[in-house]
Amino acid sequence: MKREKVMVPKPRSSFLSVQCEKCGEKTVVFSHTTMDINCKSCGEPIAQKSGSNASILGKVVGTLDQ
Repeated sequence: MKREKVMVPKPRSSFLSVQCEKCGEKTVVFSHTTMDINCKSCGEPIAQKSGSNASILGKVVGTLDQ
């Protein structure tokens, strides 16, 4: 089915639960972030901005559904 025919299309972005590789702390990150995200406890980079989707450097635990 074409995207134009769907009444309410699903968004292409989502919120991700990302776990830090160094300390294991979980953080919620937007999949299309526009800034670099660091871990709150150890300062290790978790996500880096890019053209569209963010480059996720930690382990993606899951997505948060609405």
